[in-house]
Amino acid sequence: MPNLTPDQLTLGVAIAAGTALLSLLVVFYLATRLRRVRKEYMVLRGDKGDRDILGAVGGAMRRVDAIESRVDSISQAQQEQAAVGRFALQKFHMVRYDAFDDMGGRLSFSAALLDDHGNGLVLTSINGRTETRTYAKHIVNLQSEHNLSDEEREAIAGAVAARRVGETRTSVSR
Repeated sequence: MPNLTPDQLTLGVAIAAGTALLSLLVVFYLATRLRRVRKEYMVLRGDKGDRDILGAVGGAMRRVDAIESRVDSISQAQQEQAAVGRFALQKFHMVRYDAFDDMGGRLSFSAALLDDHGNGLVLTSINGRTETRTYAKHIVNLQSEHNLSDEEREAIAGAVAARRVGETRTSVSR
């Protein structure tokens, strides 16, 4: 063992005490930081009940998945309704006219009622002085197996044209 002078021993003890004090301050600082990090971790883990962030995120993700599922089912239902709707009567046009020269008031008419495929019927009512006759003719692909009058053809053309105008207005307004 080397012989140390009292001054050297005092200096060695002072350096060791300073190092111990500095180490104690570093440990105290790290302990404070560790306590803060543990509190944050407890909040994330959910040990504080309703303050569970991971649980809240998981719940939000489950709700988002449920909403996506509902949106998909609503989209599917809308597509099915659109397919069914193409068979509903969508196109209508009526032509009023005087069927006889001696009659006025345009009380006779032909009305076309068609779906999106051009199927439906044409109703014609011919009004005379003593009687009124009504006819219905089946329409398939804008054609009929029965002879169509000019007014009935005009009603069909008007129904198709009116639908196209509506489609144009819809596409312009978007």
